[in-house]
Amino acid sequence: MGSIVSRYRFISFFLLFIFSYDFNFAQDNNFVSVSTTPGFLLAHRADLKNLAAHNYGIDVSLEKEKENSHWGSYYNKPSIGYSLLYYNLGREQTGHAFGLLSHIKLNLISIRDIDVRFRMGAGLAYLTKKFDIYENRRNQAIGSHLNGSMQFGIVARKELANSDYIETGISVSHYSNAAFKVPNLGYNIPSLTLRYGFHNKKQISPIAEPIQNINKLTWTTILIYGRKQRNFANPKDFNLWGIQIRGLLNKNSVKSWRFGLDYTIDKSYMHSINPDLPADQIAMIDQSELALAGGYQWGFGDVNLIAEMGAYVYKPTILKNAFSQRFGLAYKINSQLYTQGMLRFHRGVADFFEIGLGYQL
Repeated sequence: MGSIVSRYRFISFFLLFIFSYDFNFAQDNNFVSVSTTPGFLLAHRADLKNLAAHNYGIDVSLEKEKENSHWGSYYNKPSIGYSLLYYNLGREQTGHAFGLLSHIKLNLISIRDIDVRFRMGAGLAYLTKKFDIYENRRNQAIGSHLNGSMQFGIVARKELANSDYIETGISVSHYSNAAFKVPNLGYNIPSLTLRYGFHNKKQISPIAEPIQNINKLTWTTILIYGRKQRNFANPKDFNLWGIQIRGLLNKNSVKSWRFGLDYTIDKSYMHSINPDLPADQIAMIDQSELALAGGYQWGFGDVNLIAEMGAYVYKPTILKNAFSQRFGLAYKINSQLYTQGMLRFHRGVADFFEIGLGYQL
C-alpha cells in the first residue's frame, strides 16, 4: 500500500479545480450525498507502526450525472462531483484532516438492479499535525500541513424508488505532498464506505453529440517545472526543468495512445554523490536525463487523465531506477494550449511533481 497509490500526491492540486459542471449539456440527475468511511491508518513502513490506528471519515458531496455530455457517451454511466471531507486520523500525533475533493465515478458492471462503480477522487487537504523535531518527532509520515489527497474505491450502488441511492463498498484514501518537503512517507487509509445520495433535481436539455472529425495523429510540446526536497537529516531543495514531446494517436475524441521523448535537468544526481558540491559547478551532462515515454489518456470534457511509463536512454548515475512512471492530469485552456500536473515516480517511490504548459502543434 505504500507503493504507487501512496505516491499520488499533488495530482490532487489539479483535480480539485478542473472537474467542473458543464451546464451547456446539463441533463441527468443531481444529488447531495453523505458518506462515512470507518477504516484504519495502515503502517506501510516500519517507521509508521506507532501511527497505526482505527479512524473514520465523513464527507458531504454534490454530484452530477454526465452520461449525456459530449464526452459521457464514451463511458458507462459517468458522474462527477465535489466533496467536503473530514478525517479523524486516530492518534494525537496524526491529528485531523480537512479537505476539498473532486471525483469521477464510472460504472464497471451491472448485476440486476445493482451497479458496481469505480470512484476516483482527489483534492487538497490540511492536516493539523505534521513532523516536528521538537514537538512531534514520532510522526515521520507527513512533513507539511498542506497535502494532496487521493481516493480510490469500488462501490455497489442501489437506486431507490424515490430516486435516492445508497452505496457501499471499499476504498483507499491517501495523504502526502509529492516529495515537496521531507519527511513524506504519507498516510494510507483502507476503509469501508457507506453513502446515501439524496436526489436533488433533473435538468432536461438536448443530448450533446460526440465530437467528430478528430485528427488521427497530433503532436504537442510541453515545458515542465518541478521542485523536490531530499535528505531528511539535512534537507535541500532542488528545482527541475524540462521539455517533453508527445505524439497522440487518437482512437476517438476522448481516448488516445501517447508516445514521445523527455529531457529533464535534475541536479540531485550529483548531490547524492557529493552533497557539498556547489550547484553552479555541476556540468550539464551530469544533471541531464533523457527518456522515452509511452502511455494512454482518457478525456473527461476539458480534462484528460494520463498514465505513462518511461525508460531512460541516459542518466548520470544509478540514483534512479531504469524505468519511470508518470500519472496525472491535463486541462485544456483552448484548442491549442493546456496545462498539466503529473507525478513522476520510480517503482512506487515519488521523484517529483511536475507542472507543465503544453502547446498542440
